[in-house]
Amino acid sequence: MPSPAILYPNNPQTQSRLVQLPQEIKNLIFNLGFTADGAVVEPNPSNSPSKADVARSMGVNLLQTCRRLYHETDRRSLFAHNTFRFSTVDCTSTFLRSLDPTYSACIQDIEIDARSMQANQPGLARDWLRYLAWGNSQRDKSLRSLHLDAPGLTCLRLNFESWPKMAMKRVELWNQLRNMLSKVEGLERIVVVGASKGAAMAKRAPFSPVHFVGGDDVGFDDLVPRMWSAVGAANESKIVRWGRQDGTLQLEVVSISHLLKHVDPYWYGPSVRRSHTDPWPENGSCTWFGYENRDSDVTDPTTKGLNPSAVE
Repeated sequence: MPSPAILYPNNPQTQSRLVQLPQEIKNLIFNLGFTADGAVVEPNPSNSPSKADVARSMGVNLLQTCRRLYHETDRRSLFAHNTFRFSTVDCTSTFLRSLDPTYSACIQDIEIDARSMQANQPGLARDWLRYLAWGNSQRDKSLRSLHLDAPGLTCLRLNFESWPKMAMKRVELWNQLRNMLSKVEGLERIVVVGASKGAAMAKRAPFSPVHFVGGDDVGFDDLVPRMWSAVGAANESKIVRWGRQDGTLQLEVVSISHLLKHVDPYWYGPSVRRSHTDPWPENGSCTWFGYENRDSDVTDPTTKGLNPSAVE
């Protein structure tokens, strides 16, 4: 909410061409200015250098141009159109609870950076498991929960691309990732990011644990089923999707409606392989049927008639 210390100006300040524009056009300009090029990293409600850096990258300085713009600007897009990245529960909850409920409800996209998780800091890993419990009981409401701190959340990203530098056993790290997904539900999109460098890694199936913890000898291979359960759409209305870029692999489950509206309006359908022994494309997608039958040549009914070379 606007600070009571900053009063609405007596001077309408109409000499500004921006102020003279219709409100609809001004809102479009503000939406563009408030959208950062990348994730907003560890935003801090206190006055600190990091906060100033965030302000510059997100165009928040527009609010300091004049008092009229400060009061007339719709700030909701500042929170709705950006990805907010955190590495600890304390930073996440402190920021979200510092916001007016109007704005915390606008936040739709949050990324959890797992780089701080280490074997000698088990408390941090446990904190994330508690914070990602999607409970609605009275007891749950008395505890910190991402579900309650950001009630408008539609996309959750779990970033494990730092696994080569994380001092945890592969099995422990894999179980941490699995457990972080175990109680998440009702999202439109869930994303897991891993490190996948080199030709050998590119040949591995995008669902392999090797991309996210560095090995596939880690026990239960149920990452995709857990991600699938975290997205609330019906089975036929969501898709498994992946892409490689700059040494990372991004695996996601997303509702098709959200995908077409907010992520990739040009997506046309799942990828097709001639044989299950062929490698998956570096960038592609598949249905739940395609995932379950990834080790056989059973044809996905939704891909009949598609050219196997016409992949994403």
